[in-house]
Amino acid sequence: MDDRELTAGLQELISEVDDILEIHRSDAAHDIFDDKAKHFVRRHIGDRDAVRLHNILVGPTLVYASGSELSQARKQTLYNAQKLLKVLVARVERGDHRIASPATQTDVATQPPRVFIAHSGEPSSLTRLVRFMEALEVKPIIAEWLPFKCRQVPDHARHAMDGCAAAIVFATAADGVGERGQPGRGVLTETGILQERFDDKVIYLLEEGASFGAMADGFAHESFTQDNLEGAFLRIVLELKAHAII
Repeated sequence: MDDRELTAGLQELISEVDDILEIHRSDAAHDIFDDKAKHFVRRHIGDRDAVRLHNILVGPTLVYASGSELSQARKQTLYNAQKLLKVLVARVERGDHRIASPATQTDVATQPPRVFIAHSGEPSSLTRLVRFMEALEVKPIIAEWLPFKCRQVPDHARHAMDGCAAAIVFATAADGVGERGQPGRGVLTETGILQERFDDKVIYLLEEGASFGAMADGFAHESFTQDNLEGAFLRIVLELKAHAII
């Protein structure tokens, strides 16, 4: 996309904000615009400005009825988003919007985000999780599926985490401990590294009947069973969207 097409695309988004505000369209229209605008900016401008736009559009946590008219707070997020889009137009016109060469930008834009998965064993639920991530156009990274190249386990895990935007702890009840189960040793080892590397971008998924133990029991998590991963999948989408990864 050349600069003229980029400017036209940004101007179209700016006009779309005016349409939403003037025609008093619902919050559903706002949500559709959110996803469209963030995808456009991430693909053609860069992740940094996409995150800025995401933070503006998320705004305060608002409770509203589906299909209701736009609240005043939602209108303000649209005004602020429009201001940022106009700033981006000005940057394009000045020619200072491209941090990398066009070829490099295209390569980066087409690379799916990478998310590291710490897991226990190879249950069928792991395969379903991997397929779900791929359907989201997210590349799941599993250390055990990559060449070790004589690395020690912690070093290999850290190497596999390079370039990942977030992480998932997929903790199944691999080992019996009393009446409860706990994840295998590998996932517990990787969890400590993930907490250090990704901070609040770690998503904790825990099989019912299992416990993280002292390492992560205090963290909010989503429960799942081998037969029902729906809640876990919804949690993944929610968290990745919150961090503008998808």
